[in-house]
Amino acid sequence: MTDLADPAPVASDKLGLERLMRCYEGGIPAVVCTADADGIPNVTYISRVQQVDADRVALSNQFMSKTSQNLAVNPLANVLIIDPLTYQEYSLGLTYERTERRGPVFDRLRDDVDQIAETMGLQAVFKLRAATIMRVTSIEVTGPIHREPVVDDEPKRSLDALAEFAALLGAANGLDAVVEDAVHGIDTILGYHHVSLLLTDETGGTVYVIASRGFESPNIGAEIRLGDGAIGRPLTGESPQRTSGLRQMAKYSKTVRRSFEESGLDPGDVLPIPELEGVDSRIVVPIRSRGQLVGGLVVEDCRVAAFHRADELVLTSAATMLAGAIEAALGDGPAGGTAASARPSTRRDDAPTVEASADPVVVRCFDVDGSTFVDGDYLIRGVAGRIMRALVAEHVATGRVDFTNRELRLDPSLDLPGFKDNLESRLTLLKRRLDEREAPCRIEKTGRGRFRLVVERPLELETVDDG
Repeated sequence: MTDLADPAPVASDKLGLERLMRCYEGGIPAVVCTADADGIPNVTYISRVQQVDADRVALSNQFMSKTSQNLAVNPLANVLIIDPLTYQEYSLGLTYERTERRGPVFDRLRDDVDQIAETMGLQAVFKLRAATIMRVTSIEVTGPIHREPVVDDEPKRSLDALAEFAALLGAANGLDAVVEDAVHGIDTILGYHHVSLLLTDETGGTVYVIASRGFESPNIGAEIRLGDGAIGRPLTGESPQRTSGLRQMAKYSKTVRRSFEESGLDPGDVLPIPELEGVDSRIVVPIRSRGQLVGGLVVEDCRVAAFHRADELVLTSAATMLAGAIEAALGDGPAGGTAASARPSTRRDDAPTVEASADPVVVRCFDVDGSTFVDGDYLIRGVAGRIMRALVAEHVATGRVDFTNRELRLDPSLDLPGFKDNLESRLTLLKRRLDEREAPCRIEKTGRGRFRLVVERPLELETVDDG
């Protein structure tokens, strides 16, 4: 790019819109200038500029009332976009062509704007009104490069790396091993150091965190409604969604908030999704198997414009491999245990000894939604919470520590759906959540379809009928 370093404005026939891809990532807001019929200019920031084709761009229209009025009488405009890595500035001469309120271009812009709205907590008011389609008549380089691009020191995400990742998943035995090896491999083999793996719940309307890596708080069990927010919305689609400029969105939100009396914030989930402090780039990748959503991958980075099209392809390939491994692991579950072995002996000689003199651990369960607390601290809810209640109730009543998946599947108190119960994934979720919390009881796999409740202190069960 040495030929672009001239500080004087330069019109370039060699410089096409495809060369400016980083500028569309939203790392630095674009500035649009229009003029009314008398030539009086109006300058405003806009959230997003996206390339439509080789000759056109689309501008996001949320608050551009004056801009729209000016374009109605004077179709000429100018937009300033900035490369977030080099700070190189480009001035695009534009001519207004049309306004779109539906269609693929509008949908792509809306997804980007919805990401901004989710970051600001203004989902109800910060919405895309229209996509303004402009023909690009000129491209000028308006200043020098302020800094050289940062060299990417991440490991090359090659076919060899994907093959190694596939081999790692292929050797995993059981769902817990699959999810642990998946986040480990995405970190150490593919080089994405901040990753969350989510699975769909039994209703198909929610995803929850089953494993994460690179975050201060893993928050296993955190839930997101599909279709909602910066993660739930992209997971309903077929393709990965890449977003950059998240730090800039946060700054932008402070200005936008001053224009509204109400913020529209909701209380959120019981557990927040794992967050990376200072995150600027994110990719959300649906995990699908046989046309059905299995879960999702969320990868984050603090660098500006850290991800590119190649990262989408790599993570999509990894998600496809992971979908097969998850489905295979879940398929092993119903075979575990037979009717004759559904209720093993009440105790085993090799079961760990509970420290009887220790204070009991109070496990409190709410019937209405399965919410479960251990010594007053929230643990889990839903099916996983009801599993915890069933295990603790049986252990307190009989001293049992060994169980089978099959007997849980036949337990009517768990309220499992008949078509797809997701028992294996919920049992794995409970196991990982207990491990994360370092709870005084945990779950260990003892064989195919069998597991043990390892109890280190006496348990006391409280059930709350709050219906």
